[in-house]
Amino acid sequence: MSEIIRPMRCAVYTRKSTSEGLEQDFNSLDAQREACMAYITSQRGEGWTALDTHYDDGGFTGANTDRPGLQQLICDIKQGFVNCVVVYKVDRLSRSLLDFSQLLEFFDKHSVSFVSVTQNFNTKTSMGRLTLNILLSFAQFEREIISERTRDKMGASRMKGKFIGGLIPFGYRLDKERHVLVPNPPYDEQVRFMFESILQEENVAKVLDILAAKGIWLPERKLHNGKVWPARPISRAYFYRIIHSPTYIGKVEYKGKIYEGEHEGLVPLETYRAVQDLLKTKRSSHGFSRKPIPGLLRGLLYCKECGSDMVPIYAKKNGRKHFYYLCHKCAQEGYASCPTKTVRQPEFNEAVLKQLAERGLINRAELEPLELDQQMEILSKVVRRITYAYQRENIEILLLNGVCFTFHAIVKPNYGRHIKRVKPAQNTKKADRKTYHKVLALQIREYMRVNNLSQKECAAALGMSPARVSQILRNT
Repeated sequence: MSEIIRPMRCAVYTRKSTSEGLEQDFNSLDAQREACMAYITSQRGEGWTALDTHYDDGGFTGANTDRPGLQQLICDIKQGFVNCVVVYKVDRLSRSLLDFSQLLEFFDKHSVSFVSVTQNFNTKTSMGRLTLNILLSFAQFEREIISERTRDKMGASRMKGKFIGGLIPFGYRLDKERHVLVPNPPYDEQVRFMFESILQEENVAKVLDILAAKGIWLPERKLHNGKVWPARPISRAYFYRIIHSPTYIGKVEYKGKIYEGEHEGLVPLETYRAVQDLLKTKRSSHGFSRKPIPGLLRGLLYCKECGSDMVPIYAKKNGRKHFYYLCHKCAQEGYASCPTKTVRQPEFNEAVLKQLAERGLINRAELEPLELDQQMEILSKVVRRITYAYQRENIEILLLNGVCFTFHAIVKPNYGRHIKRVKPAQNTKKADRKTYHKVLALQIREYMRVNNLSQKECAAALGMSPARVSQILRNT
């Protein structure tokens, strides 16, 4: 009797650290995939077949797991679509020893094999795992050496005043032959106008109004990845970045020190120093510094719609502060710039902490007595990123170990208001009032069931006290 061959659905994963050369007809990712497909074909007699889905990450570092192709692979493994992961080399999957060990544990949990076509080892044996860890240790060492060399080279170039890349400052363009910043008319004149205006008006808000009235905007900018930033007004933060930057006096800044640059300055040194003295005087005259608005998920929470981070804000009503999270793009460019608006901070924090506690990732009893900074530090050791889809009311949590899960939560400021509570007239008969409260109790119970809320959470949603909700529910 012939042995039954178990089908082995293989996912080919490819990665390249830089985006250079990806536009070619046959690039590094194609070469990796071709080698992996040839290996899978050689194992066809063992039931191996390659999945049609391409798990490619071009231009992504192997130092972390925040890569779209890898995250798609992880999701497909969770759904049982993959039996084996095939890579060209071990370091294509990860160059971090910690991340790789966590991924390997994740593969074992879902009975997924791991194969490197150029490095022969078996992860089922202790010797194979030792070999794998040695290879990965050298891969991580190589990555760190390359990073150190790159940082040293960039630092040396910066100290010589060279432009080493990145976004080109407003008012300049890049001379590609010499790789030097040169003035870009008419924007160089606009930069000089900004410095002169702040000295004349001595008020940033007035200067921004003048710039808007004259139609001085940031021009449209096309990035190397094809993404286009449309023309937009100059924000307060960007204006401060311009008038503080030593770039406009022909210098460069590196690690807090100022060096002479290769490029030409746009603003006289006397004007630049006068502006800095004015700003310093303004700051010292206030006599206080603004404290950051507290937010447990600051730095972790992002908007699903536009990709911007969501920042903590608050509003005052009747002398009481109400805290929210707001999409940073809305805060900078107005509510029309992104469909994501504000969400209530207490309910959002509670929804996230509840999910993490149910999965055994945090201990609420130990977390709650701590200060906010300590709580944020504990969360940062568990969570890599939290994404909120405002329109679908879904929260997605990506953990540091690469595990990702999504759940539904109602955290908008106006949620729960669709339950209309009409106060019965004082002369209504007692029997009618009793019927009204029964109907209201049924509505509240259904609302709690649909949204999976406790009595306390439901009371907060409806703007009622928990005692009042409990009293109404006793009618059914």
